[in-house]
Amino acid sequence: MAAGSSAPELVTAFLGVFITKGDIGISTILGSAIYNLLGICAACGLLSNVVSTLSCWPLFRDCAAYAISVAAVLGIIFDNQVHWYEGILLLLIYGLYVLVLCFDIKINQYIIKKCSPCCTRLAKAMEERSEQEPLMGWEDEGRPFIRRQSRTDSGIFHEDSGYSQLSISLHGLNQVSEDPPSVFKMPEADFKRIFWVLSLPIITLLFLTTPDCRRKFWKKYFAITFLMSALWISAFTYILVWMVTITGETLEIPDTVMGLTLLAAGTSIPDTITSVLVARKGKGDMAMSNIVGSNVFDMLCLGVPWFIKTAFINTSAPVEVNSRGLPYITISLNISIIFLFLAVHFNGWKLDRKLGVVCLILYFGLATLSVLYELGIIGNNKITGCGG
Repeated sequence: MAAGSSAPELVTAFLGVFITKGDIGISTILGSAIYNLLGICAACGLLSNVVSTLSCWPLFRDCAAYAISVAAVLGIIFDNQVHWYEGILLLLIYGLYVLVLCFDIKINQYIIKKCSPCCTRLAKAMEERSEQEPLMGWEDEGRPFIRRQSRTDSGIFHEDSGYSQLSISLHGLNQVSEDPPSVFKMPEADFKRIFWVLSLPIITLLFLTTPDCRRKFWKKYFAITFLMSALWISAFTYILVWMVTITGETLEIPDTVMGLTLLAAGTSIPDTITSVLVARKGKGDMAMSNIVGSNVFDMLCLGVPWFIKTAFINTSAPVEVNSRGLPYITISLNISIIFLFLAVHFNGWKLDRKLGVVCLILYFGLATLSVLYELGIIGNNKITGCGG
């Protein structure tokens, strides 16, 4: 989920290094990281109609990996230059993170065994969780959830809408007994008909190029579906970056500000949809792991375009990172990850509306401070135009 939904951020990183040659790629990733941590967490809490119970270990594991990745990126961009060996370092850290995930169950059992005697609350929570959920199962259909609103609510995140089918391949979240309705079937509501007609060219193009693995005939071709989806997301992201870059240059808005605001929210739409979908299924751990895991992927995979350019394309010069505000933004990410962990802890390890409201307020606060710093209103930061 993290790799697939983070394709836009990876594309913007390549665009920033090879095409725009500015900070729009890294600022988009750093800005979307703040949005992912707090904005998407707020969306999961506010838009989910269930209260999800969170586990300590997955969140602690991902937060620790994210803190390490943030520290690594901060150390690399501190001198405004990136060399080839620094790009390799980020990739090695990500490889180590994946290796830890391969032995996640054993590490989890070892830590619980060591920490349980000195932390009775943790031991009690793990015992209650093991009684409520089967060890290898992802969903207990008979388990009651705390509903906060009607199941008939409207919107893109409706449980019975076609968008919810995005998550059917994720560990048996939903079992589909028959093929979904055709995408060419006109909706009954007037507003949905207008939207359907306007989007029909894109629907047709995606239908012809991307196998619908929800259907029985294409079920075995899910890998092709994943690849084509990532490619189309990348193509749409290229258009988004191009339009935002032109807009920012015309209005003389710094590229880092554009990356922190419009691009950050725009490129994180896949993360938002997937996280809210699984949160509405009561899978709070899965939603939080996707949120933090996407940030780990985004931060460490910055090393891919940096390494390619410094090792194969322009070996005589490092990649220049021009914005002096980026270290400040990176430090704010550490503050946000600490706050998120503490907020979840003091909220009783629950993903609910209260946590969503608090995360939303903090997100707007950090984003506002970052934008003001980049504009030079606070601090002593020189303003540069988009692409300048």
